[in-house]
Amino acid sequence: MILNRVKVGTNCTVKTTGQTGTVKQIYFYPTKYELEFSDGKIGHYSSKDLDIDGVTQPSVNLKLPEIPIDNVGEVWSSWIPFISESVVEHHFTTTKAILWKTITSLEIYNIWFHGIQRALPIIKKDRYVHKFSFAEMKMAPGAYFKCRPSTLAPWFQCRILTIEKEQKFSFTFKTNPLDKQLIELEIKESSNGVWLKCRRTSKGPFSLLSQFGWQKKSRILKQLETIVPKVDFKKADTKEETLSAQEPNFGGFSSRKDYIDYGINMGMEGNIDYVNSIPEKPIRGMVKAGIVKAKRTGIIPSLPEKSGTTSVDSQVMSSNISKEDSIAILVNKGLDGDMDAVNNHKDRVERAKAKAMMVKIKRGTLERPPMPSIAENSVSAPIHQSGSISKDDMIAILVNKGLDGDMDAVNSHKDRIERAKAKAMMVKIKRGTLERPPMPVSSTPASAKTDSNSTSETREQQMERLINEGLDGNMDEINSLDDRVLRGKVKAAIVKTKRAVK
Repeated sequence: MILNRVKVGTNCTVKTTGQTGTVKQIYFYPTKYELEFSDGKIGHYSSKDLDIDGVTQPSVNLKLPEIPIDNVGEVWSSWIPFISESVVEHHFTTTKAILWKTITSLEIYNIWFHGIQRALPIIKKDRYVHKFSFAEMKMAPGAYFKCRPSTLAPWFQCRILTIEKEQKFSFTFKTNPLDKQLIELEIKESSNGVWLKCRRTSKGPFSLLSQFGWQKKSRILKQLETIVPKVDFKKADTKEETLSAQEPNFGGFSSRKDYIDYGINMGMEGNIDYVNSIPEKPIRGMVKAGIVKAKRTGIIPSLPEKSGTTSVDSQVMSSNISKEDSIAILVNKGLDGDMDAVNNHKDRVERAKAKAMMVKIKRGTLERPPMPSIAENSVSAPIHQSGSISKDDMIAILVNKGLDGDMDAVNSHKDRIERAKAKAMMVKIKRGTLERPPMPVSSTPASAKTDSNSTSETREQQMERLINEGLDGNMDEINSLDDRVLRGKVKAAIVKTKRAVK
């Protein structure tokens, strides 16, 4: 690149002497610049020896990868009078928890740690079998175990000195009666795995013995890598992104059970298309199993109602929208699994056009129409007034609603920051790294809730519902009833129904 930009007559400065000259000629292979100075002298220099006017030469830096290709890091051994020290470092494509469990499993040290033929705990137990089980040994600083070296030497006693969970593990170690070594295993996390460093230290007149067999000792972590389970972090990241992008969808119902019960009712009515259109395989399988059970026993679960949804007809009645928008609403609901809204639509022409468009979209010959904004605004209302509760309570409400299957409430929330924080918290809760926050106390009086619940169903309807739940194995609500008479009647009816089925 420099040769193409340098012309004869260009001024150059020699870095070592500071003299300035003019380029008279350029020689190739190797590249040399012939300079003529003001005193008439001629010199020949390479490009790295000169500062060329109009040309910037960036310094060359050696960029090494964060993780070496062979995963081997620091490896060295040294001995000065009466002090021996060696270090072996290796990178593992796994997690800290997996590697920590491996290096603290003393019973498998004979597989990878050079010099150990077998390791056994030193514990006092009555049963003979327990005396040789590390499961009975308490892994704590000060605990003793014994190792038999890979020589004719007898057993030697070792002692655990340090245990810092997923960080550091150290113990004393002997392969001969003259020299005692300190083994330190240290874990450090990296972007795509963890680093493990093994340091051996011994002091005394016989510390030179620790240097024997260094070629094999330097490869112990390579041997350990063959037994440590590997983790594909690229797939893990992709899975996390998928979890954050695809939230649980229960077809518009508040829970998985309501979704399954609704599917069973649709199947018993002969609407198998709705069952086959359920996107989640586990739920679809549960629905089909429930249909078989309902046909065998004759017991059909009560038909649940969708939470926070309105029919397409009510949307059309509430706002004067065009036929194209109405068809677009039906198509989007049908593709999302809500075929009931399509089948129950009153206008036959719109219903037929929507189904024909869905077939073309599934074939790939037509693109999915965008959801009209009128439908999005009329489907769900805001959860709370923005200024009525704090941001933390709002995030807690969104998280609880999202985990219960009501993702429409989360996605329709206006505040982007609260919506993003709620989704991030849901991902952490599903991973198990965070606990589910408690639902903030609603401003609705408790008396209003109890009145609405009490008037929602009669005693006969409640009894029929509880019997169906008891036959499905859900006895929690029945056992928590305060009415003894009702509880007894429900349980008796369950027993009677089960005997009749047999």
